[in-house]
Amino acid sequence: ATINAQSYLRSSSPFVGGMAGVASVNLSGTEGQVPLSFAFGGSIGVPVPLIKNLFLYARTSYISQSNFQSFYNTSYLNSNVQLSDDFVEVNSSFSQLILNGGLLYNILVSDDLVLGINGGLTYMVINQEARLRTGRVISSIENENIWGAFGGLIAEKRWDDSNFSTFAEAQYNYAESDAVYRSGALSAMNYTFGVRYYLASR
Repeated sequence: ATINAQSYLRSSSPFVGGMAGVASVNLSGTEGQVPLSFAFGGSIGVPVPLIKNLFLYARTSYISQSNFQSFYNTSYLNSNVQLSDDFVEVNSSFSQLILNGGLLYNILVSDDLVLGINGGLTYMVINQEARLRTGRVISSIENENIWGAFGGLIAEKRWDDSNFSTFAEAQYNYAESDAVYRSGALSAMNYTFGVRYYLASR
């Protein structure tokens, strides 16, 4: 009875959560491995009336990486004509604020294990800079707003005697940009772990 009551509360109660982990961001104009960046953020969920296990889902995360080495395609130095596919080493810095809004649907695997599927729209605020060894700035993006979409999976472990649960989430954020010099870039794959609290009295 206790397990069933807790499961019901979590299926019909709002929640708040916090998470931390790593992210891999696709930076256009570069080749080679981009280092994993530290990522952290939070999320909220509000049950959709009359539809069990479906939540309105909102999530925010922040990614930052400073002073890492990458290789920039020199053909992008001239925005009109691509002259070559030569790469030069640059010093890069990058930050990305991601805001997600969409739906989360939970599938009950067992009494204490839940698999969640989420998806919806993504809004990003991007800052990026790349400098040659001489100090010349060859790429600079400041507080640029980009729309996109996201999708992810969440494995959640619920605890019978608590309104808290723990979870692991893998989420992909696709950035839709019409800038030729970085088409298909700035998309991010996030891997995070966190804690969720359900706003229901025991």
